[in-house]
Amino acid sequence: MSASGAGGSRVRRLFDRAARADSLAGVVFQGIGAVLLAGGTALSSGVLTIADVIIVPVGSLTSEVGDLIGATFGGAATIINAGALGTAVSIGPDGMFNLGPLSFALGVGSVLLAVYAISAYLSEEDTGNFFPGLPFDIPTPGFGGPEEDDQ
Repeated sequence: MSASGAGGSRVRRLFDRAARADSLAGVVFQGIGAVLLAGGTALSSGVLTIADVIIVPVGSLTSEVGDLIGATFGGAATIINAGALGTAVSIGPDGMFNLGPLSFALGVGSVLLAVYAISAYLSEEDTGNFFPGLPFDIPTPGFGGPEEDDQ
């Protein structure tokens, strides 16, 4: 039985590393160093994972808030922009001057009217179950849903 066959190359590398170490403390540090390296790698991976848990949702939130603001005010801005463009074209050279100077005011007025209609609808206290905005319920046979309390 030969000494080189017992344990294979892995055991041989371990003994070579121990032989190169200056002392027993060097052997222990070389063994613990791998454990500390693995622990440090796992810790840094955990920190990056926690950062991803925070950063990815916050990044998505900021993107969606931008889309929400664009959807909320973008339509009104487009209407006002079209009114301003109509006014500019009608006042400019070769403009027809039909309703052009008032188109900007009409654009702003239509946006304000839409805001007023939405706020008036939202301020309604009682609504019906048949059509939004109706102040009364229409009887529907066979439907036993929750009833509103009389106030």
